[in-house]
Amino acid sequence: MNKRVAFLSLLALLSGCADPEKDWELASRDDSPETYLEFLAKYPDTPQADEARQRIQELKVIRAWERAEYKDSEETYFDLIKKYPDSDFAASAQARIDEIERDRQWEFAQEAGTTEALSAFVATYPDAPQREEADEMLEELRLIELAALEAATPKERPGDFRLQLAAFRTPAAAEQELRRLVNLFPTELLGPVLIETPADRDNGSKLFLLKTVPMSADEAREVCDLLKRRKQQCLIINR
Repeated sequence: MNKRVAFLSLLALLSGCADPEKDWELASRDDSPETYLEFLAKYPDTPQADEARQRIQELKVIRAWERAEYKDSEETYFDLIKKYPDSDFAASAQARIDEIERDRQWEFAQEAGTTEALSAFVATYPDAPQREEADEMLEELRLIELAALEAATPKERPGDFRLQLAAFRTPAAAEQELRRLVNLFPTELLGPVLIETPADRDNGSKLFLLKTVPMSADEAREVCDLLKRRKQQCLIINR
């Protein structure tokens, strides 16, 4: 027989000889809103009546919390807070709302997969359980970006010598000659031609020097000989 049916049957049997103390013990044992309401219907003015009403309210909050936990949605947690803002479960509901929002932001950061999105997540939720994974992803991105930067950075050629190709008093003249040399010798110079500006001379003027990338001694002699055969002056210098 169902527990509650048995309880109600017992109340019916005892109705001819009401015993509030005994009925309260039975209602407390069942501990449901329905049995407390049955008790209040029979004994609205007994000392236990206020306790029964209070317990009914407590059970309503507990059931609301159980429903919210079962559905586990922001909407149900917000409803609980709205209906029972002073209950013991209000803080737990708000904490769960915050967790749901945090998890949503983590999914966004994962899908974005960028340094900006992951850094924003870590800054907002420094103690999140996803923090370790976020840090690992950020480190992977840092290494990828570093490798890309290194790959994009031109590597300086080895060698202790360079060729000085010309010297000018103005940067405009140096840049014009640089363009001419690049057009004439697109590959022969083994790399880009650089404009260097040494320290000011004694008279305060500057010189703008055109130099090749570093070369070995053999490379410097070979390239300089080739240039001279094509009427281009050059001077082998220490790098």
